[in-house]
Amino acid sequence: MIDAGQADIQLPPGWKVSSDGKHAIRPASDAATASAGGSGASGATGGGTSDTIPLATEDPTTKFFAALNTFQSCLKSLNVKFIGAPNPNNPATNDPNYIKNLSTCAAKSNILAALKAEQTYQDNLTPAQIEQQNKGYLAWRDCMINRGWGIPEPKPDSKGRLFSFSGAQNGQTPNFVPPPGQDILTSNDVRDCASEVQKKFGPNSGG
Repeated sequence: MIDAGQADIQLPPGWKVSSDGKHAIRPASDAATASAGGSGASGATGGGTSDTIPLATEDPTTKFFAALNTFQSCLKSLNVKFIGAPNPNNPATNDPNYIKNLSTCAAKSNILAALKAEQTYQDNLTPAQIEQQNKGYLAWRDCMINRGWGIPEPKPDSKGRLFSFSGAQNGQTPNFVPPPGQDILTSNDVRDCASEVQKKFGPNSGG
């Protein structure tokens, strides 16, 4: 099930998810029935024992954009405009109610964990993956520019990446100039352009 951009795994009655979240555990009675019925279920055994089935997992980039979508929706439902991460030099971002709402939406979306996972993934890209991601980022940049965004011409970092999330965990946001009334963390343009790129280049193509 997909709810507000996040995958919600719904298992049949009696089934459980393993502690690592990567497998579904079949009830003993179901496993025995599957074995007796010759269903060919992998790992099923007779005698009332249970078995496990691997669950499909999302790539870090897909998880990040799902979390971003949930974060955006949460802020919108609270009628909160994102004006930046809390910053001692910007009193407006230190308003207690603003910080409370950011914390609520960050917890609901799990965006910080998704961001960390995406950054870790990017830090371990192979040269071929970086090349593919760069192509995707350039396509994403073109899409955003066509929607009125000012996106600086990218320069490769020490690993050859045209874009990374380095520094984002500390509240830094990319140096993008948004159209009037929009910002990078709550605009649907980010997600929509990323979706277009992923359809063309694959789920890990950046953007």
